[in-house]
This record gives sequence, C-alpha cells and structure tokens, in this order.
Amino acid sequence: MTALVRSPIVLAILLAAGTLLLGWWAVPAIAAVWGIVYGRDGARGAGGRAALAGALAWLALLAFDAARGPLLGLVTILGGVMGLPPVALVAVTLVFPALAAWSAATIAAALATPAPARSSGRVDRPVGAGSRLDAEAPAQG
Repeated sequence: MTALVRSPIVLAILLAAGTLLLGWWAVPAIAAVWGIVYGRDGARGAGGRAALAGALAWLALLAFDAARGPLLGLVTILGGVMGLPPVALVAVTLVFPALAAWSAATIAAALATPAPARSSGRVDRPVGAGSRLDAEAPAQG
C-alpha cells in the first residue's frame, strides 16, 4: 500500500466528506473499511492513525462552521446548558470521532491481518500402547 493511502490526511478528508454526506456514523464505517485495507498488508498502527484522522476531520468541520457562523456563541450557550466550559465541549466533540474511528479501524485491521503460522514445538503422537495417556487410563476388562 502506498504511503498516500496510509496517510491520516487522506483518511481525514474521507471522514469529513462522509460526515457531511452521511452523518456521524460514516466515521466508524469508513474507518473500518480503511482498517481492513490497512490491515491486509500486515501494517500496524491503523487505530492511532484513524483516531488522528477522525479528530482532524471534525476539527476541519468545526473550523468550517466557525467561519460561516457564530460557533463560539453556540458552544458557549451549549456549554452553559450542559454545565461544561466551551473548551471541554469542543474537546468532547473531537474525542468522539477519534474514538469511533480508532475502535473501528483497530478491530477491522485485526480481523483483516493474516494470522502467522504458529508452531507449538511439540510433535503430536497418536494415543496408543506405550503412551503416557494409555498408562493412566483404567484397565478395561
């Protein structure tokens, strides 16, 4: 996979577009697909990159809204209703997509990562005469 596809910036653009078109649930859906693609290569760190991309995507959406309207006034009013300072409300707004993207990408990447061949180092022998299990078994007769 190219470095461009692995870039959190590319994922952030996809997450922001998905949020605008489909709503908040697009964040874990897109992050899960990205985690599958990312995990197929056996790469690590899909969750952290997805969390960063989720926060960046919604930070860009908040900045876009702030440029178009009185976001600070809205955050101040909502923070007052909820009993939170405005900074905490913005922080929670950024943590939510970060956690949603992290969890979806981490789980999807883990499911898509090919499992390595494992060897127990033990040679399996059939149970029969002379084996330890045969000696412990009660005699029939």
